[in-house]
Order: sequence, then C-alpha cells, then structure tokens
Amino acid sequence: MKRQFVVLALLASAAACGTDSKVVVRASLTPGGEPIADLPVQLLPYDREELLDSLAKAADDPEPALPQEVLQQQQALQAESASVRQKGDTAVARWNAQRRAIAAQVAANQRARAAWRDSAYKDFPEAARAAAVARELTEAIDTTDATGRAELPAEEGQYWVYARYILPDTELEWNVKMTLTGDSTVVPLTRSNAKEKPLF
Repeated sequence: MKRQFVVLALLASAAACGTDSKVVVRASLTPGGEPIADLPVQLLPYDREELLDSLAKAADDPEPALPQEVLQQQQALQAESASVRQKGDTAVARWNAQRRAIAAQVAANQRARAAWRDSAYKDFPEAARAAAVARELTEAIDTTDATGRAELPAEEGQYWVYARYILPDTELEWNVKMTLTGDSTVVPLTRSNAKEKPLF
C-alpha cells in the first residue's frame, strides 16, 4: 500500500511539473534594449518555414518575385527624396511621377504574390496539424507584455518560436528552434536572430 502511494505521488508530481513547464520569450530589437510589446508569439512543435518551403516546391509555378530593377529604382528614389525638394517644383513633380509608377509595379507584384500564396499554401493548416500530431505536442500562443515578455506553456520537447514584427520599411521574422528540457527556457527575440526582409 505504501509503495502504491509513493508511485501515485511521483506520478502526480511529474504531472504537476509538466503543467508548470513553459517557454519564456523576451522580445527587444537589441539585447537589453527597448522591449517589443504586443507582439504575438507562437510556440510551434514543427518548423513552419520547412512546411511552407515544401508546399512552395510542390506548387505549379514559382512565387512571383519583384524584379531587381524595380527594387533598385525604389531604393534610388528613396535616396533622392531629401535632395529633390531643393531642386524646385519640376523636380518634385518628376520624382512623384516616378514614385507612383514604381508603387504601381510593387502593388501589382504584391497582389500576384498574395494570389500565389493563397494557392500554394492552401494545405498549410492541415500539414501543420499533421506535424503537431506526429510529434505529440501542442501549439501555444501569447502576446508580449509591456516589458516584451511572453509565457507559453509547453511539455518538454523540440519547438520553434515564431513571430513577425513590422518596422517602417522592413519586416523581422523569427523562427527560432529550441528544446524545452526543464521547467522553463528563456528565448530572446532580437534583430540579430531574426530574418529581415524589405516590405515590398
């Protein structure tokens, strides 16, 4: 009887430890810098990027890319914007016309990419569910508080911490692989461990 009680106590203790396990995320642009508040953070038991890549490879057509010359023209216009005002109304009108033409090309490319993603990634929810079931782990989501901190309850195992943060002209995307082996693990999200891409 005493042995049975000890076994039950150990099982209860293990279950309690499992529910207390968590991944703590600390988000800031630089280590110890200004925190990123209100950032939705997901704890995924699969590599989201890998799943999307496999779906993209299986798509009939490649994702439409923004032509390199359009990107270069846009960057040149941005660099010229400060000096163009000093050159008078004609220069400003020419600059605005060029900006509108490039903006139209970028918008058309964005629409084409959105349509491609809708088609190529349509099976993503099903693939993500299957990947989570295969690993016997569940997803968790939280939003960072004013200090840039989020807590995601989890069982021990391998996960990916996923988040996106939009800056004025660029997007930061995190897909940080980590393993939870104890009661808690801290995962920093900073600009240095994010994938940075232009907002086009």
